[in-house]
Amino acid sequence: MTATPSPTTASAEGTGDRQAATTLGRRVGSIMLLQLANPMTLLGWPLIILAVIFLGNLAIVTAVTQASGGGAEFTVNGGVGFLWVYTLVMVVLSVNQSFPLALGYGATRRDYLLGAGATYAALSVVYALLLATLAEIERANNGWGVGLGFFAALPEWPWHQVFLAHLLILVLFASIGAATAAIYVRWRAPGMYVFWLGLAIVVVVAVILLSTFDGWFAVRDFFHGAGVMGSLLWSLVITVLSSIAAYGILRRATPTNT
Repeated sequence: MTATPSPTTASAEGTGDRQAATTLGRRVGSIMLLQLANPMTLLGWPLIILAVIFLGNLAIVTAVTQASGGGAEFTVNGGVGFLWVYTLVMVVLSVNQSFPLALGYGATRRDYLLGAGATYAALSVVYALLLATLAEIERANNGWGVGLGFFAALPEWPWHQVFLAHLLILVLFASIGAATAAIYVRWRAPGMYVFWLGLAIVVVVAVILLSTFDGWFAVRDFFHGAGVMGSLLWSLVITVLSSIAAYGILRRATPTNT
């Protein structure tokens, strides 16, 4: 004879699951609000600096174009790369400062990791949307009227490819920043020394092996065959590994480590 749960029991279980999900959502939301406590750091200053870089480039290109009679050609100068690097630095600083604070307020490590991850993912989406839209505007007005290629890295790419490319790069830099910050939060300066020394050794050994066995041709052929977008998609391997490392390290970090 098989016992079946009564409707009352099933209803209570469903209600309990919904309440648990709601509670988790609130806790994660609180962590996200903690990350956004200083919106100028996450959104204000990086966009202001990016605007200054863009306006500086636009002024220079306009002056050169007028001086040359409109015959000058300009390619992408990588100015938007500032936003990628800023994302990495911002994540490092944010994790280092907010992790012990969140735990001091009673948040669990899981809640913190979910909330921080959701914040950085959402921020990457916002930045990617902005950059892709500006690239579309830039193409539409012929490089702001002077042929400047600042946002449109590859003019032939449609909006969705530009968005995906920026998103992949942003989450890559964010995950690397999170992993780096996690190492510092748990092991402080000694951990960073070991990390950078180990990374340098790996890079040197890889360069020696590639040079000894003519591996550079294989690397060139791989990236050439994968193309720009294919190569960016491969960056997801590093993104996932860095995210797993950050998760595993912070799960074992304690406020006393910080």
